[in-house]
Amino acid sequence: MHRWRDRRRAGLAAAIVALATAIAVAVTAADSGDPRSLVVRDASGNELARAALPSPESFALRYRNAVYHSTAEEHFAVDDGRLLLVELRAEELAVLEEYYSAVGALRTSGDSTLGWRIAVERPPIELPLRVRATELGRRTLVVGDRVIALWELVAGRADSLVVLSVEEAG
Repeated sequence: MHRWRDRRRAGLAAAIVALATAIAVAVTAADSGDPRSLVVRDASGNELARAALPSPESFALRYRNAVYHSTAEEHFAVDDGRLLLVELRAEELAVLEEYYSAVGALRTSGDSTLGWRIAVERPPIELPLRVRATELGRRTLVVGDRVIALWELVAGRADSLVVLSVEEAG
């Protein structure tokens, strides 16, 4: 009788190990896929830059505010082919008040020069995202550790439009 119980326990233990291994392999296979990239193109569709999106997929669009001439950032999360604006940061509270009604803005901690932040809930933005990349606004992408000065990519061109999209890496 004890042998039968021992065999059942051994069989159950083997099944649990096999199931755990199968789950681990499936998770590893799903995670081992190449990350998607944030791709910058000019108005004609020529690729100007590409950066692998971190996990979770997110990036910031930094710019110089035209009124206050101070720096602000819009933080986006990528969700099902759309962008969700999730947070705004700015050097000056006035920038958030001027454009985004800064009810609930908080002081940031740490060494950031962007001393104010506020969580945002806005409707999703469909991709691709088209933005003007001028020297005045100095729009810059921050994707993980990469900083891409969009305005420098189109400097000297007649058209300062850049198009941001999310594509499979490759």
